[in-house]
Amino acid sequence: MGRWGKFITFEGIDGSGKSTLISAIRERLLEKGIKEEKILITKEPGGTDFAELLRDVLAKKVDREPLAELFALLSARYDHTKRKIIPALREGKIVICDRYSDSTFAYQVFGRGLEYYLVTHLNKIASLKLKPDLTILIDLDPKIALERLKDKRDHYESLGLEFFERVRYGYLALAKRAKKRIKVIDGSRSFEDVLNDAWFYVESLIFGEE
Repeated sequence: MGRWGKFITFEGIDGSGKSTLISAIRERLLEKGIKEEKILITKEPGGTDFAELLRDVLAKKVDREPLAELFALLSARYDHTKRKIIPALREGKIVICDRYSDSTFAYQVFGRGLEYYLVTHLNKIASLKLKPDLTILIDLDPKIALERLKDKRDHYESLGLEFFERVRYGYLALAKRAKKRIKVIDGSRSFEDVLNDAWFYVESLIFGEE
C-alpha cells in the first residue's frame, strides 16, 4: 500500500446495513493477512472526542436551521479528518469510515435543501480536500430501511419517508457523477450477496486485483 494508506467510505440511508457490512469487511481483511493495527474503523459524525459530542447533539430530536446543522457536521468532520483520518493514512493504514462527505450532500443538499455549491465550498475546508479512494453505496428502498429501524429513530429518522426518498435520490445522483469512485450495491438482497459485492471492490482496491 505504500506510505499513504487507503480511504474507504460506506454510505447509504439509515437502516441500510452499513455498520454490519463494515464489520464483515474488516473480518475479511484480517483473514487476508492485513494486521489489525493497520485497519482503522471510524464513523461520522464522530471519530474524536469533540466530534462525538457534536454527534450526540445532532442525534437529539430538536428543531434547528439546516445551515446550523451543516456547520455542526462540518466542524465534526474537520476535527475527525485532521486528527484521526489523515494521521492514519500517513501511517499507511486502511481507513474505513461509516459516512463521510457524500452523506452531507445527500442529507443536507438533497434532503434539507441547502445550496450545492455552498456545501461544496464548505466541505472542501472541513475535509481538507480529502476524498475517499472508494465509496460503497448501499442502495435500499426507504420504506424497508425505516421498517428495519422501527423505534430506534433519532432526529433524522424522525423526519419521515419523503425526506429519505430525497436522500436516496441524492445518493444515486452523486453515484452517477462519480461512477469510478462510488459503487452502488443493491441492499435489498441477502447479506451474503451484499457482502460479496462490497468485498469485490474493496479487495480490488487493496490488493490490486482486477
